[in-house]
Amino acid sequence: MSFKKKWWVLVIVLVIILAGLFYFLRNNFSGSNDFSKTSLIRMNLPLGGEINNTIKITNPSKNQQIIKISFNDFEGLASLTQDELILEPKETKNLILNFKDEKKVPGVYVGKLILQGAIEKDEIPIILGVEDPNHAFAIIQTSIPQYDEVFPGGKLGLELKVFDLSGSNVQTVKSSYVIKDLNDETILNGNSDLIVGTSGKTEIINIPSEWAEGDYVFISYVDYKGTLSFSSYLFSVSSPGKNDFFANSSVFLIGVVVFVVLILGLVIYFINTRDSLLIQLRKQQEAEIKRNLKCIQISKKAITQSKEKPEKKKVKLEVLEKAKKNIIARIKKKQANQKKEIKNLKKTKVKKNILNDKLSKWKNEGYKLYETDDEIKKITHKSVKDHVDEWKRQGYDTSFLEK
Repeated sequence: MSFKKKWWVLVIVLVIILAGLFYFLRNNFSGSNDFSKTSLIRMNLPLGGEINNTIKITNPSKNQQIIKISFNDFEGLASLTQDELILEPKETKNLILNFKDEKKVPGVYVGKLILQGAIEKDEIPIILGVEDPNHAFAIIQTSIPQYDEVFPGGKLGLELKVFDLSGSNVQTVKSSYVIKDLNDETILNGNSDLIVGTSGKTEIINIPSEWAEGDYVFISYVDYKGTLSFSSYLFSVSSPGKNDFFANSSVFLIGVVVFVVLILGLVIYFINTRDSLLIQLRKQQEAEIKRNLKCIQISKKAITQSKEKPEKKKVKLEVLEKAKKNIIARIKKKQANQKKEIKNLKKTKVKKNILNDKLSKWKNEGYKLYETDDEIKKITHKSVKDHVDEWKRQGYDTSFLEK
């Protein structure tokens, strides 16, 4: 088998491996194992009110599943129309959640909806606000970008703004805040004075290092003349630097594909560059271009330092710059033909000494600077050879022209 055929076989094998890997990942890691795309259920009820919420539940597995559904709390506030769903593979059904305020106490209640399958388990945070119909203020809470990632021992940063809804004309209000976990347990609290209007206040909260990773809710309250106003913000606490890069199978798959393609590219590159004759040709071609560029640079310096009139020197330098582009283009075209000729000769399986003779001939010709010589003559009316002695006297290193 010829060398060319060998590397084509290698490429085909790598493509087959890539296709097999793609199929494997698609069937074993494709899609999410979550039962629902809903990441948060946030509802507001008027005091004593009732409302329904519908979410879609999907069976992501290839087998039938019985998904059991429950709340971790919310007694007297939430109920289900059914506590389990039987779903065929990839089947989706609607789940209706009923929220009803039977406590009749304004505030924010926190919990989670639990979806338990045969193996997987989802927990969807729920934030339920029971509003006083006469609440006097609106509270807006916005995260501060530099504190978007919250971790144990780190900080939570929010900007709080308060707007007057009742025409009270107060300038500042006293507020309190609490942080709850998803079991509706208060684990941190504090107080703050807030300016009413467009001026916000930055609230920086130190997160204790012993906090467990998971979801939490920051809740601000303003109790004004017996009415309660509130706002909530869900945030997650996780380890520093932790991310879900590989939890997303699509991103993981793309990463694997890119990795295999890079390996394939490197294999092809090394196969193409392992030929010693082509490597040798490339090196001497690079040296040839450098010699011609150096010669042009010496000519440019010689013109600049000459005693000719400035106008004449300027014209010559402009012509030389255009000639430089001409020279490089001609050399590269010649070198492309040389490379093509070597490849064609290799296909005919000529003896290696013939190929080496070709390389030696081109190397010697490269020292003669044919392309540069033609252009320099047009500008200075002297060949490169005529300039060598003059450049020597001026102190230039011309050894690269005398080999």
